[in-house]
Amino acid sequence: MHLKRLAAPKSIRVPRKGPKFVPRALPGKHPLDASIPLAVVLRDYLQLTSTYLESKKVIRLGHVMVDGKIVREPRMAVGLMDVIHIPRIGKYYRVLPRLNVGLDLLEIVEEEAMIKPSQVKTKKHVPGGHIQLTLHDGRNLQFPSSNDEMMRIKVGDTVFINLQSKTVHATVPRVEGSYCLITAGSQMGMHGKLVRMDHERRYPAKRHAELQTSVGRITTILDYFMPVGDDKPWIKLF
Repeated sequence: MHLKRLAAPKSIRVPRKGPKFVPRALPGKHPLDASIPLAVVLRDYLQLTSTYLESKKVIRLGHVMVDGKIVREPRMAVGLMDVIHIPRIGKYYRVLPRLNVGLDLLEIVEEEAMIKPSQVKTKKHVPGGHIQLTLHDGRNLQFPSSNDEMMRIKVGDTVFINLQSKTVHATVPRVEGSYCLITAGSQMGMHGKLVRMDHERRYPAKRHAELQTSVGRITTILDYFMPVGDDKPWIKLF
């Protein structure tokens, strides 16, 4: 199934003039308006192929890895913080928001590609006396309620996942003083230190927060950013 080029989400950086249709991302771990089909990544972002058919062949042959796994679906949706690896050229890329651009790919080193930051979206009890964390990319983490270190993780915090061992490498709480990246809204791609956030919820108004960035202090919605470090970012950013 394809999508008309003019109706493509702004997150897909494709020329507005060209063939009538572009590949449509399959339902998966990222929503349609915040993801890029893998074939489009190869053709329009990395420019390793010139047509959708070439991208499809490369992916079907298993020459592309996402988050450490070989992917053979050309319309797989890749999104925020996903790590793309092309073994044939030995390069790693992370999907990150870029100011006034949308989602873009940033080349990273192999050591950093082993770690993936994921924001906690929900936290709940599940049968068996365990606690389950659901992350922004659809990944679920379960642990016993007796694990005090994991129990301290709250909704909005960021966990750094080791993609090789599938374990939690580190955590960053969403508190004042942490370094945050804006992942949605008109200021998507900006980053800086969290200096203030609303703690009380006043319906129907949304809670807001203030970040100190390189261009000054800005205000954004509390759900529009994720922590990526303490005093400075733990990953490479634009």
